[in-house]
Amino acid sequence: MNLVTQLVDIPLPESILWWPLEPGWYGIMFVVLLFLVVVIVRKRRRWIANAYRRAALRQLQSMTVQDAAVMNQVMRRTAMLAKLSDDKLSQTGALWYRVLVNSSPRDIFTEMQVQQLEGLNYQSAKHISQLLSERDFSQLNHLCQRWVKEHRFEHQS
Repeated sequence: MNLVTQLVDIPLPESILWWPLEPGWYGIMFVVLLFLVVVIVRKRRRWIANAYRRAALRQLQSMTVQDAAVMNQVMRRTAMLAKLSDDKLSQTGALWYRVLVNSSPRDIFTEMQVQQLEGLNYQSAKHISQLLSERDFSQLNHLCQRWVKEHRFEHQS
């Protein structure tokens, strides 16, 4: 007689169902969903708030040496759209340089470059090509783009 054939399998319990979940899991899902909604709303607000940066960058990236007279105007428009106060926007020369330096986490421009940038205002395209080499234009344009990306102004009421 074979004892192995007389063995009976142990009855297994029913499998545990995933649904319905315990109340704690619903709480965890609610907290995770709330967190995701908050993150998405904040990202969207930041994206909308930085639309002026994207527009300024597109304009700076499409510029040529002949458009160099507009670079300083783009920077001032960017500062205006970032809600910089009117008294700071009206600054020129060394005071405008201070505004640019104070709004950036690190010094991007030298005072001479800001003077060069302001000197290009309202110049004709033919005159600009005499004042500014392609290399200097490229460097100024790159610095302007960097400032547009990095600037931060304190919120004003």
